[in-house]
Amino acid sequence: QQPYLHIHCMFRRVLLGGIGASATAAAALSYKQSLAEEKMSLKMGIFAPPGGGKGTVCKKLVRDYGFVQVSTGDLLRDAVKNKTPLGMKAKEYMNKGELVPADLIHEIVGSHLKSPEVMQKGFILDGVCRSKANSEFIVDEGLTPDLCLILDVTEACVQERLGGRVIDPVTKDSYHLKFVPPPPEIADRCIRRKDDYPEAITKRFNLYQKGLKEVLSVFPPATVKKIPGEGAPKDVYLHVQKKVDETLAHKKMESLFEGGADPKKMMSALNALSWVLTRGSSK
Repeated sequence: QQPYLHIHCMFRRVLLGGIGASATAAAALSYKQSLAEEKMSLKMGIFAPPGGGKGTVCKKLVRDYGFVQVSTGDLLRDAVKNKTPLGMKAKEYMNKGELVPADLIHEIVGSHLKSPEVMQKGFILDGVCRSKANSEFIVDEGLTPDLCLILDVTEACVQERLGGRVIDPVTKDSYHLKFVPPPPEIADRCIRRKDDYPEAITKRFNLYQKGLKEVLSVFPPATVKKIPGEGAPKDVYLHVQKKVDETLAHKKMESLFEGGADPKKMMSALNALSWVLTRGSSK
């Protein structure tokens, strides 16, 4: 209790009085160093409607934090390609034109998530939890996310993002009629995917919204955080970073009391929280 009260008082001083730029830089450096030393990992799920931008966010998180992005589709394709025992079982169903059973998919996902590399680095569940059964499997396997991040995007925004998307059938490159238009010499041959028309977009958006509440109902409410998903990508990512940093700092505070209070761990936790506070104030 006493070490915690001491840290709490220090942070009241930081919040009320602020800290200088040099202290901010020192806290940031110490925080990053302490994460590297302790190999602090995070179990995370990310949720957004089609066109919601979670793919872009995941790439940045992998780049900046070293997390492993976990997608059911990618894992299934890799298992089949590498001819793993589970992959070969899945291929039998795929060759028959049948859906791969949920139990088999869960087995493929679970074995990957529990691998030493993924457990050490932390992971992002990207499209893994599409039903309540998927979420229950994750919890039953002891892999409950520390953070479930929802990118809040309206249907109007999704319609604008996906409705203007076209693909060059020759190069397979994607363009957007408003944001990234195709070069004039190939514009006439570009096509739109069937599921990028307004009616299809509305259907996909409604299916996502309908299932989201049920998917998240399995996880602890305190882990579910919603952030603005519209606007400039860099601004959206700043919101994402803040939630990730806050969660990492909370985990570090929890580790402080495992096995008794250690002075080095206390200072590490203090630096972590200071970094989160100063990042938040700078935004």
